Amino acid sequence: MPGTERTRALSVRLLGPFVVTIDGAPLPLSSRLRTLLAVLALDVGHAVSTERIAAAVWGTDRPADTRKAIQVLVTRLRAATGADAVRTTPGGYALDVPPEAVDLHRFETVLARSNAAQERTEEYRLLREALGHWRGLPFEAVDSDVLIADDRPRLLETALQAVERAADVALSDPGQAATDTTTSTPAPDLDELAAGLRELVGLHPLREGLWVRLMAVLDRAGRRTDALAAYQDLYRTLRDELGTQPGEEAQAVHRGLLADDPAQPSPPRMLPPPDAAFRGRAEPLAALDALLDDAPGIAVVDGPGGIGKTTTVLQWAHRAADRFPDGTLFVNLRGYFPTNTPLAPEVAVRTFLDALGIPAGRIPDDADAQTALYRSVLADRRVLVVLDNARDVEQVRPLLPGGRRCVVVVTSRNRLGGLVAVEGAARVALGTLTPSEAEDVLAARLGAARLAAEPAAGDELLALCGGLPLAHVIVAERAAGRPGSPLAAVVRELHRHDSRIAALSADADRPARSVFSWSYRALGDDAARVFRLLGLHPGPHLTVPGVASLGAVTEQRARAAIAELERASLLIELAPGRFTMHELLMDYANELVAADPPQDTGAATVRMLEHYLRAAHQAEEALAPTEDRHRLGAVPDGVVGTIAPTGHDAGLALFDDEGPVFVGMVRRAAATGNPEYTWRLARCLRAFLWARGQIPTLLETGHLALDALETLGDLPEQVACRRWITHALLRLGRLDDAWRTIEPTLPLAESCADDARAWVLNTMAAVLAELGRTDEALDRATQALDLFRRSGDRVGEGRTESAVGLYLRRLGRLDDALAAAQRAFDTLTEADDLWIRAYTRELIGDIQRDRGEPGASADTLRAYTEDLRSLGRETGLAEALDKLAAAYDAAGEPHRAATTRRDAEAVRSGVPAATSSRPPSSTA
Repeated sequence: MPGTERTRALSVRLLGPFVVTIDGAPLPLSSRLRTLLAVLALDVGHAVSTERIAAAVWGTDRPADTRKAIQVLVTRLRAATGADAVRTTPGGYALDVPPEAVDLHRFETVLARSNAAQERTEEYRLLREALGHWRGLPFEAVDSDVLIADDRPRLLETALQAVERAADVALSDPGQAATDTTTSTPAPDLDELAAGLRELVGLHPLREGLWVRLMAVLDRAGRRTDALAAYQDLYRTLRDELGTQPGEEAQAVHRGLLADDPAQPSPPRMLPPPDAAFRGRAEPLAALDALLDDAPGIAVVDGPGGIGKTTTVLQWAHRAADRFPDGTLFVNLRGYFPTNTPLAPEVAVRTFLDALGIPAGRIPDDADAQTALYRSVLADRRVLVVLDNARDVEQVRPLLPGGRRCVVVVTSRNRLGGLVAVEGAARVALGTLTPSEAEDVLAARLGAARLAAEPAAGDELLALCGGLPLAHVIVAERAAGRPGSPLAAVVRELHRHDSRIAALSADADRPARSVFSWSYRALGDDAARVFRLLGLHPGPHLTVPGVASLGAVTEQRARAAIAELERASLLIELAPGRFTMHELLMDYANELVAADPPQDTGAATVRMLEHYLRAAHQAEEALAPTEDRHRLGAVPDGVVGTIAPTGHDAGLALFDDEGPVFVGMVRRAAATGNPEYTWRLARCLRAFLWARGQIPTLLETGHLALDALETLGDLPEQVACRRWITHALLRLGRLDDAWRTIEPTLPLAESCADDARAWVLNTMAAVLAELGRTDEALDRATQALDLFRRSGDRVGEGRTESAVGLYLRRLGRLDDALAAAQRAFDTLTEADDLWIRAYTRELIGDIQRDRGEPGASADTLRAYTEDLRSLGRETGLAEALDKLAAAYDAAGEPHRAATTRRDAEAVRSGVPAATSSRPPSSTA
C-alpha cells in the first residue's frame, strides 16, 4: 500500500540534532510532535505507555485530559508520517517502522556485534562504525526535560564506554600500526582518535577515563609533550571544579610518561661540596641513616645559627648519595638571611623542575599545578631532597615530594613542629660540639701535632669557641694562616676581644661574636671595609665586580679583599667567581655597617644598585632587544661595569646566574628609599621573569615598582607597569584581578601620550577577550589602533592590528580577520618587529585553515616554523610543528605530516630547561 511504502522510508536520528526524513527529505514537525516521535523511536517496535509519553511531552504540566491530548498528537503524527507508522497497543503506542530506520537501534546493533567480535581489528572496526552514528548530544532540538534528564545521560554513558573501549583496543596491540592483511581493516588512526578524545574531554571534563585514554593515545602517536600537557589540563580541571587531584590511574599513566621520557637528562646532582675537615656528629649522622631504610622519610635538623646544621647534612648526604640513583636536589631557602626575603616555595619548585630536566613547555604557570607536576615527577623516583635553612613549615610543605621512595632533610633554626606532628618527620637536634668532637675539628684544621705541642692553649681555644662549629672554623683558619705564631698568642688576642664583647652578648651568641670580632679586627683595611659593606648586600651571592662597585675600589683590590676574607673563612666560594657568607656573619656585618656614617652607607648602596642596574640592563638588551627601554648615562665614579652579554642565550644565562641577586636588589632599593632604582631594576627583570615563568616574582617586583613610581609621580611608567601586572595576572588565570588592575589605568593614561593610552586599551582588550567579551575586546582594540596610527607608532599599530585579526577570527568574521592579519604582518615587517610578526603569520595560517584553505594554511605555517627557528625561539616550535603536521594532513600530504611530527618530537627531546611562552606584548 502507498502508506506502507511511505512508512518504510521514514528515518529518525536521535543521536545528535533530532532529524526526521521521509524519502530523504526533511520532515518539519512541531515541538510536541518531535518529542512524541523521539520517545517512540527510543523503543522502536515496542509499546510505549501513555504515562511515559505524557511525561516526555508535558512533564508535570499536563493537560486536563491527557489521554485525549495524546490521541490528538498521534493522529497528527500519523498524518505527517503515514497512517500505519504509529501502531496503537494496549495501554500505549509503538513506532511501527523497521528498527534500522532509527540511528539508536543501528548503534546498539553494531555495538552488540563488536562485543562478540573474535579479532581485535574487527572489534575496533565495529566500534568505530557504531560510534559513527553519533553526531552530538542526543535529543538536540527536542523540548523534553524527561528525555534530556533521564535518557540522555544513559545513552551518553553507553557511548562513552564504547569510546573508551575503542581507545583500549587501539592501544592493546602495538603491532596494529599497519593494515591487517587478513581483513583489510586499516589500523587505528591515532591522531584522529586523539582528536575525538580531545573533543570529548572538552564536553565531559570530569570523566577521568577519557583523559587517561587521551594521554595514552597521544603518547602512542609520538606526542608525549601533548600527553603531559593533557595531564596538566586534567589536574587544573579537577582542582578548580572539585577541589581534588587526578586518581591513581591517571597518575600512573603520568608517571609512566615521565619515566619513559627520552628527553629526560641524567639525574640532577645539586649538593654543594662537603667539608673535608668535618669530624664528629656520630649520633645525628646515625639518625639520618635511619631514614634510608624507612622511606618515605623526613627529618628536621634544627639548632641555633652556626651550629653546623648544613655542614652535617651535606656530610651525610654525600655519604648516602649512591642510595639515590635518581638524583639529589638542594636549595637554600634563605629563611634567616638578614638582608633578603626567604625564598618563595614556588621559586624553589621551579628550580627543581628545571634541574629535573622538565622542558618549560610542560611546566604550567600556576604554582599549585607546578607543585603537582613536581610531585608527579618524583612519585616513583628515589631522590634525596635537601631543604636548607627553612624559616617555617609553610615554606617547606609545597616542596615535599609525593612519592614513597624519596627522602627529605630540612635544616632550620626553628624546630618545625608542624612537620613532626603532621608529616611524621624525625627531629634531629644539634647542640654544641662535645669536647672530644671539638678537639677533633680543631686538630683536623690545625694539625694534631701543633695542638698537642700547646695543650693548655689548645684547651683555652676550645673553651673560647664554646663548641660552636662556625667559631672553630674561623679560629682554626686564622691560626693556620700564622703557622709561626704560638697558639698562646692567638688565645691572648681572643681573650682581649672576648672581654670587650662579653657585656654585649647573650651566652648563646658570645662565642660567635667574640670570634667574629677578633677575626674582623685582624683584617686589612680593604678587607675590613668590604666585610662591613657586605652587610648592605641582599645576597644570596656576590661577584668581584659587584664588590668593587660596593666598595668603590678597583677589581684588583676587590679580588684581593675577597681572597683575604675567604682565607679567614668569612666568605665561601660557591662557584668560580661567586661567593657567599654565612647568615651569622651577615648579621655581624650588618651590625658593623650600621655604625658607619649614613652618607657613606647611602653612597655605597647607590653604587651597588647602579652596578646591578647596569648588569640587568645589559642582560635585558641581549634577551629582548626589541623592547623599548630607557638608556643609561655614563658609568658613575666608583661603579665597575661588566662585560655585556651577546645574544639571547647569553642574556638568559646572565639572568639565570644573577636573577636572585637582581630580585634582591629590587627589594633592597625599595627598603632603602631608592624609588628610581626600584622601578628601573624591576623593569629590567620583566622579560626574564616572564621567560622563566616566575610570574609570582614578576607580580611582587611589579607592585614594588608601582609603589616607587607613585612616589615619583611618573604617570607614563605607572601606566606601563600596571599593564605588565595585568599580563602577569592574566597568565595566572586571575582574570577578575587583571580587570580590576587595568580598568582604572585608562583614566591615568588620559594625560599621557596617545601611544600610552593605546597600549592600555590594547591590554584591556586582551583581558576582555579572555573574559569571553570578544565584541568589547574588538571595540577597545579598534580604538587603540586609531590612536597608534595617529601617533605614528608602527610597532603598536602592527601589534594591535594583529590582535584585531585575532578577535575578528573568534567572532567568525574570517574575511575581515584575514585582511587585518595581513595588514598587521606588513606593518610589523616594516617596523622590524620580527617576533610578533612571526606570531601574526601563525594567525594568518589559522585563519586560512578556518576558511577551508588547507594548502595555503600549510604554506603559511611552514614559514611560521622557519621564523621561530631563525629567531632562536625553540619555545613553541614543537607546538607549531604539530599544527603544521595537521595542516599537511588536511591538505592531503600524509608523508609530509608524518615527517613534521617526527621533527616536533625531536624538538621536544632537545628543548632547554627554561623558555618563554609568547610575550604579553604579542596581543597587547
